[in-house]
Amino acid sequence: MYYSLFRRIHRKEMTQRIRGVLAPVLTPFKADLSPDGQRFIAHCKWLLSQNCGLAVFGTNSEANSLSTEERAALLDALVAAGVDTSRMMPGAGCCSITETVKLTAQAVAYGCAGVLMLPPFYL
Repeated sequence: MYYSLFRRIHRKEMTQRIRGVLAPVLTPFKADLSPDGQRFIAHCKWLLSQNCGLAVFGTNSEANSLSTEERAALLDALVAAGVDTSRMMPGAGCCSITETVKLTAQAVAYGCAGVLMLPPFYL
């Protein structure tokens, strides 16, 4: 199953390679420790207006503090807000192969420029 999905993802042709600066996007949180989707979207739109691409859920380590469902919901919210996925590279790497495949498939389905991936553990 995973190999089949990987092959489909790997064969997907990119129409344009992402270029320029990819800003590591901070994920804002509310007082109850849930992600603040509205502030997150506003920050991403501002970064795009500054000609930066988006490296969400990865380079600032907060992705490890978010559940897979929270990351998926924030990516859904970015897409629903009209954020250009061709300028986005979300972090999809998780300790769980199942969760990694789920987040990667979501990013591919949305047309993201790529994903940030963790190296395999314990080889």
